[in-house]
Amino acid sequence: MLLPVGIVAVLSLYEYDLLAGTSHFDGWGNYEAVLRGSELQQAVARTVLYALLTVPTIVVVGLVLALGVNSLARGAAVWRTAYFVPAASTLAAMSVVWTWLFYPVDGVIDATVGAVAGWQGWLNSTQLAMPAVAVVGSWQGIGAAMVMFLAGLNNVNPDLVDAARLDRAGSWQRFWHVTFPALGPALVFAVVVATGDALRVFDQIQVMTGGGPARATTTLSYLMWERAITFSDIGGGAVISLVLLALVLIVTFAQLCSFGRRWEEAGRR
Repeated sequence: MLLPVGIVAVLSLYEYDLLAGTSHFDGWGNYEAVLRGSELQQAVARTVLYALLTVPTIVVVGLVLALGVNSLARGAAVWRTAYFVPAASTLAAMSVVWTWLFYPVDGVIDATVGAVAGWQGWLNSTQLAMPAVAVVGSWQGIGAAMVMFLAGLNNVNPDLVDAARLDRAGSWQRFWHVTFPALGPALVFAVVVATGDALRVFDQIQVMTGGGPARATTTLSYLMWERAITFSDIGGGAVISLVLLALVLIVTFAQLCSFGRRWEEAGRR
């Protein structure tokens, strides 16, 4: 884990000419060029926006589906498999299908939801492109979150549930005071994984929007790929990669230090 990070850190200190096959030490030049540019701040803002659109959706819907599947007397395995299929699918390939669904006017989304709400041409709109990409990310992540919560539901003590039922606690009271606290570790894990995946989003953006329109969906991962691969700026791409790593670590650390520790302790009681 540390070796690739070290290699990227070294790459960020050099200026490369891929055509000539030469390089020279540039020190902090790449950092100054990237950190002072407006593209980086905009990419960070769009990355955070994508995370805010997807993470709550993945966690809440995944929890609801887990509770529903867990309550089934028959067919639970079938529904569990069906909901998990998107998580096991290749996101780039599925993004091609979603691009067809979001096709302007004639696409399924525009012909149904768009016709009712008046939202047309999602992938060509600077306001709707990011929500469209977030729909695909949420669809792909909900199944994995559901499986995490199903595993957490196995830790719920049935004796406590029965005792709460004997005390005439309603279904919501049993969930909030008995089931939900026991899901603490699973909830923390689901939030951290969903957040990390959201901050590193790339596949569906590359396939569906190419960072557009008007760079409305250019996230950190896409900006890193664009700078390093398209523009052959290896040093600048390495700097953006380190910024992305720092963002993931900071957000994860903040989550674990705020609600993460409390939820995990609640699940162990």
